[in-house]
Amino acid sequence: MSEPKIGLVVCNSAASNTGHLTGLASLEVIKRLGSEKVGICSLPALANNIPRQTMLVKKIEHLIVIDGCRNECARKILNTLGIKYEKYLNLEYDLGINKLGPFSTMNYSREDVEKVSSAIIKKIQET
Repeated sequence: MSEPKIGLVVCNSAASNTGHLTGLASLEVIKRLGSEKVGICSLPALANNIPRQTMLVKKIEHLIVIDGCRNECARKILNTLGIKYEKYLNLEYDLGINKLGPFSTMNYSREDVEKVSSAIIKKIQET
């Protein structure tokens, strides 16, 4: 399988509502746009500097980083590795979705998923 044109580097931490939302919304985007166009990159593999994953991500034409909160974990990992990205979305800063803290995984609504999915699609359309 070849790499998609657009890679999403997503927080996807299920430890909080906003982290979980980044993953749910990204999956929704892939359902809508197709995995040939958009794919989710492995943040844990990048954080551990797994060579194959790092090289793969560097080949993807457009990268969009999606963080759930002010900690900016996904962005910081890419910056540490020197991986360039085109667009950035932060659920707290850009969409006003408040992180409710640890163990708030299931505290989100269907409307939240739609709001985040739409924002990701908008970032994709801007590339």
